[in-house]
Amino acid sequence: MSDHHTHIPAPDEPSVPELELDENIAPRPEDEIADLARARPDLEDHSGHSE
Repeated sequence: MSDHHTHIPAPDEPSVPELELDENIAPRPEDEIADLARARPDLEDHSGHSE
């Protein structure tokens, strides 16, 4: 068995995630991690110069 978190669906949730309208392949676990990282806005100044 792998070390990743296993999602147990709720009684009203399908056991296989449905594809979104714009997807033609199932999302990968790393996609969910990336979505979580993008959920928090990056407010740092990345311009590379000081004023």
